[in-house]
Order: sequence, then C-alpha cells, then structure tokens
Amino acid sequence: MPDTRTFLLEIGVEEIPASYLEPAVTSLAEEIEKVLKDAGVSHGEIKKMWTPRRLVVIIKDIALVNLKKTFEFQGPPARIAKDAKGKWMVQATKFAKSHGADASALYIKENEKGSYVFVKKEVGGKKTTDLLADSLPSIIFKIPFPRRMRWTRYKTVNFARPVRWLCALFGNDVLEFQFPGLTPSNKTYGHRFAHPEAITINHPDSYVQKLKDGFVLVDQNERKAQILAELSKAAKKLGGKLVENQELIDEVTNLVEYPEVLSCDLGGFMDLPREVLQTALAKHQRAFVAEKKGKLLPHFLVVTNAPTLEPELAKQWFERMAVSRLEDAEFFIKEDLRKGLKPLVEEESRVEWVKGIGTLAQKTGWLTELGVSLGAKIEGFNQDTYIRAAHLAKADLLTNLVREKEFTSLQGIAGAIYAERSGEPKEVCNAIGEQYTDLPSSNESAILAISDRLLNIAATFIVGKPAKGSRDPFALRRQAGAIMKIIMDRELPLSLCAALDRTLELIGKGEDKHQAIYEFFGDRLRLFLTDQDFAYDWVDAVLAVAGDEPYDSYSRLSAFRELDKSEEFRFVAVGQKRVANITRNTRELIRNTPSPDSSLFDQKEESNLWEKAERIRPNLESAIEKRDYKKALQLLLSLRSLIDKFFDEVFVMVEDEKIRNNRLYLLAKVRDEFLKLADFSKIVVEG
Repeated sequence: MPDTRTFLLEIGVEEIPASYLEPAVTSLAEEIEKVLKDAGVSHGEIKKMWTPRRLVVIIKDIALVNLKKTFEFQGPPARIAKDAKGKWMVQATKFAKSHGADASALYIKENEKGSYVFVKKEVGGKKTTDLLADSLPSIIFKIPFPRRMRWTRYKTVNFARPVRWLCALFGNDVLEFQFPGLTPSNKTYGHRFAHPEAITINHPDSYVQKLKDGFVLVDQNERKAQILAELSKAAKKLGGKLVENQELIDEVTNLVEYPEVLSCDLGGFMDLPREVLQTALAKHQRAFVAEKKGKLLPHFLVVTNAPTLEPELAKQWFERMAVSRLEDAEFFIKEDLRKGLKPLVEEESRVEWVKGIGTLAQKTGWLTELGVSLGAKIEGFNQDTYIRAAHLAKADLLTNLVREKEFTSLQGIAGAIYAERSGEPKEVCNAIGEQYTDLPSSNESAILAISDRLLNIAATFIVGKPAKGSRDPFALRRQAGAIMKIIMDRELPLSLCAALDRTLELIGKGEDKHQAIYEFFGDRLRLFLTDQDFAYDWVDAVLAVAGDEPYDSYSRLSAFRELDKSEEFRFVAVGQKRVANITRNTRELIRNTPSPDSSLFDQKEESNLWEKAERIRPNLESAIEKRDYKKALQLLLSLRSLIDKFFDEVFVMVEDEKIRNNRLYLLAKVRDEFLKLADFSKIVVEG
C-alpha cells in the first residue's frame, strides 16, 4: 500500500454571511479534488466543514506522489523521418526534442494510417505537496461568492471577507504556498471571545477536537444536531415542544461557532396572530417558539454564539429587542384593521404591477376572470368564493405590515388574517392565505395560486425577461413547477394551451410570446414528471401525444408504471419501432389515409391484425375518454402477437403498388390506435 498522508486546509476569515458558506466550501473541495484527479493522485474521503469564521477541507489518505504513467506520442510520417542512410532527419529530431527525449528514443510503428515515428514519455512522480502548493492560491481565489471585497493593500485580490490566517498541514508538516500577506502555518484560532488565543495543530486528525476545546464546533452537522437538541430540551423545560423551522435552523447553524440556547419571555403580545409572532421573532431575532396543545407559549428561544455570556444580561437584551419589533407589528396591524381591506383594493389602481403591462388593480381583475375560466371545468369549484378571494387577494400588498421589510413573507397570510377579522367567510380567507403556497387545501385556493403564477410568468415573458441559463431573477421556473405540482396534487383537468390563451387574451398583448411560454411550460412539465421517477423515454412517449394536460400525462405514465415490467409491454414497444421505421418515409402517402381495403388482403396475418384492431377500437376509445389508461394499455397490448406475426410473415414493400400502399395504410391505422395513448416508438428497449 502506498505511503499516504491526511491533508488539512483551513481558511480563517472575518464572519462570512451564512448563505455563502456551503457553496464556498463545496467549490473549494471540488477544485482540490479535480487537481488531484487530473494529476493521478489517489486519495480517500473528503470532509467539508465550515463555521462563519473558517472554511475547511480535510482529505484522507493522499498519496505522497502522483502515479507515473507512460504515454506514447505520434510524430511525423516514417517516409520523411529518416534519410537514405537511416539517420534521423530534422523533423524527427525536433519531434523528440519537443517531448524532452533524445533521438535515440524514437521508433517507427505501423498504425491504421500508415508508418509513423513514435516516442514514449514517462510523466508523473511529482510530489503531492508541490502540486498542492502550486494549485491552492488560484483555487482559493476562484471560490465563488455572490459579493466580494477588494483588499486595499493588494489591489488585485478580492474575497468575501478579509482572510486572517491559513492553516495548512500535510500530515505532520506545514504545507507552504504563496498567498498575499499571509504565510500558511499549523496555527488556528478558537472562538473569538471564549478562546481568542492561537491553537497549534500538530496533525489534521487532532484538528476537530482541538477546536472543540477552543469552543468551536467546526463540523456543521454536529453543530446543527446540538442546536436542535438544546432547543428541544429548552422547549420541554418550558412545558411545551419546539415548533421546528428547518430553514431557520440551517441559517442559525451557519451563524454560530459554539451554540448556547437561551429562554426569553414574550411579555404581553400573545394576542398577535401566531404567524406574525413567529415571523417577527424569526426574521429579527433568529428566534424559535414553543407550543403546547397547538397554542404558542409566552416565550421564545434564541441561539447565542457566546458561551461565556452572562445569561440574565443577555436575556434582557433579547427581550428588549423582541418587544421593539412586536410593538411595531402590533401598531401596523391596528392601523391596517382600522383602514380595512376595501380602501386598499381601491388604491390598487394607483400601483403599477409590471411596467408596460398594467396596474395592480388590472391584475386583480384578470386574476378574477382567469380563475373563473379555469375553474369552470372543475367539479365542486365555488365561483362566488373564488371571485371574492381574488378580489381581495392583492390588497395586503398595500398594508403597513407587508410593506415592512421583515414581514414581506406574510403576503397572503396577512390578507387572510385581515379578511377573517373583517368577517369574510372561512373559505375566502383560506384561498387568500394559500395563494402563494404549492399545497392549497381547496380547489378555489388552487385556481387562485395557478392563475397568479400564470399572469406573473406571461407578464415577465412579454416584457422580455424570461429565465435564461442559470439566471431566473423572477423565479419563473419555480412558479411553473408549483403550477405543475398543484395540478397533479389536486388532479385538475387543466389544459396549458387553453389557460395560456386566456391569460394572454386578458392581458391584451404577448400573442407573439405564446409559443415560447408554452414550450417553457412543456420543459417544466417534462422535468416534473422525470422527478417523479418516470423514465425519460416514457415521458417522451406520452408528451409526444398528450403534453397539454399535465394531470392527464401523469395518469398515462402511472398506467405505464403498472405494466412496464411485462414482456408484452417490451414487445409492443419493439413492434411500434418497426411500424415507425417502415412508415417513416411514406408519411405523405399515408397522411389522412382511408382505412385499408380488406379485399386487397392476401395473407391471413393482414386480416387478423385489421379485424382485431377494428374490434378493440370502440373499447379503446371509451377507455381513453374515461381516462382508464390501464385498460387502454391492456387493449393495445392485446395486438402485440398479431403485429409480430404480421412482420414475421408479411413483406410490406412488394412491387405491386396497390398491395404495398394498402399494407402501409394498415400499419398507419394500427399506429394511430397506439398514438391515442402514447408514441411507443420513443420507448428505449434494451436488447
């Protein structure tokens, strides 16, 4: 077994924003791994860790040198490589020199192109420490950050935050490399306040424990687990259980190095709506709440990054900050309720929704009409409930509460709270509150959510700002994905084309964008279906004939999933490929063709196939009309043996034009039956 070492790289920094950390360390690890792989250096497990003040990569079992490899290089043709006396000519000697070899190492070899000069060259054997030292500076400065800071002293250097130290070890030895203003060492630093002194790391294996001794939990997974455990313990001590907020737990994990949980009192704000309380505490204090029997307890929990802090002093500070924000929220709600939703709806006419498209009032009108149109085909859809909900849906965007930066996430929710306190029916309030979710609980909520996103996507395309490449500033892909999810979850019989037609008709512009938007929805539908673990070729087969109604496509694929393991299914796919191939060059001939003439059948395989196809047609059409795709597929599978016998016994492309065309008509008509369900020729069949 080759001699190996463990490699440690820690980049010590001023506090980096929480959202930057994971992408930064992932990029750092991937780039180092790529360098090792390209150089042929073997290694073991790669460990990625981070805190707000350090980016860390540890790689186990790195070989001391990269593997030696011998490569063969081809040079000039043999005919121009040697003179009449057999001496190597200029072209050959230059070729040898370019590869650092002597002319005596050249040889002639035959290949498929003829005789050529070749030379063998051995590469590798470079020390891994040299490889890393050469590569690390550029790797570090290539780490992607949403925003970077330029250093005053080194004008060409920029990073997310100032780099304060570099700890780099290869086994027991410091790995030195060039870096502006810093020299890598075996020194790191503990918690900024609890252990600011330098810590010596003699070997990467002791790194995690030594930092723990210095009040730093460098492993983010350990930190997260401790935060969750301490929060749950504190909530239990208060007599309730933690209301988990996974997004907030992830954020707090990336804000602290040594978490300590502190319990604080809420005071007299328990009359505030639960959603407002939770949002105010989460956004401003990064605080958690506890509940008992579905009701919030009059306390909140904060995760501090100060293990030596006096709890009572800290508690007073957090409580004062919470009171300040909750007083603001209480004031906003009182003012909004005093004004009411009706005046806010009237104000929408003075607010621009999308420049060049219309006002918020116009969007509200379109939202109402579009939803009524989409809901018309949905069983149990309450039009009156929907119209009222759509009319009030956007009013909360003009409230004091939602316009306050820390409460913008309450749009929709705030509207539902105000609607409820104004005496609106529960169904109307639910629809308003669920318009931004992808898990609506009623058809009225679902149609409001879909209509809102349809208008947003169409307007963004019309003003020329569609999603491109990795750029999607208006989250159009996420909104389209939510539309697909809602349609599937609620089993809604909606046509994308009809919905888009009505959307553009209401806006009154953008007809030239119809195809681009429709294709955008098609791409989102294809991605959604493949994410449901449907094979890509099944998805292609179904969308080729039924891509306009998302839930219909899903239902067809579900029928495929039940029967795809059968031999019949596989052979039908093979048969349809043969049909597609043989009719490929005769599309014009068989387009809109009449039924084949049974009097021209001169083999029983033709008659048997046609008679069976005619016999199952009524039942097939009935099954598809009822969306019983499992039965439809079983009917089509019953044709398999007759199709196979047809191809085994009947030669289609005979000289007699009438018979040849009649056989093509037969195959085309049989294929038409299959196309009522899917284009089976697109299914990939192994072997």
